[in-house]
Amino acid sequence: MRAADVLCAQLDCGSAVAVVEMDWFGEGSGRIWADVFDCQGNETHLSQCGISSWSRAACSHKHDAGVICNGSSVAFHEGRVRLSGGSECQGEVEIYFRQDWRRVLLDSWSLSEASVLCRQLGCGSVLNYRSSPSTTEHKHVCVTGFSCSGSEAHLGNCSSAQPVSCSSGEQLYITCSGKQHNTYQ
Repeated sequence: MRAADVLCAQLDCGSAVAVVEMDWFGEGSGRIWADVFDCQGNETHLSQCGISSWSRAACSHKHDAGVICNGSSVAFHEGRVRLSGGSECQGEVEIYFRQDWRRVLLDSWSLSEASVLCRQLGCGSVLNYRSSPSTTEHKHVCVTGFSCSGSEAHLGNCSSAQPVSCSSGEQLYITCSGKQHNTYQ
């Protein structure tokens, strides 16, 4: 992660929030750089880091790594949620995951995750969640595997979701109580 922080600083994009595998952004092309950068974290450029040669993997783009920096638009959008096919506080649940809007599957969902989602949207409390009435497949990749305690303010604070085929389960439809307005006395 220190090498990722150095890279983000070098690009003037803040600090690293995640190091991701090749399947996130896809295979790269062109010249392959060092296998393992040995950074202390105070370098201003990756070229100032040592290069470890003891664990060199086979040189191919199948081993590419990616970095998400907190100053990037990917970091800003990642984890955002929206509801479609209903109203502002009711509809099919979509999350911005790996650079696209993905539907969420019902299989790993519980009242805890539903409460967090309604809170994140500013839509009060959860009234119900169920299988989506829509029969059309939204994307070829959906998301599952959320695990929240229920007290989180954002789904991004829950355990990480996993990509799966949309055909592997029913998609999620949620109804929240409605927009919550602050009243000042």
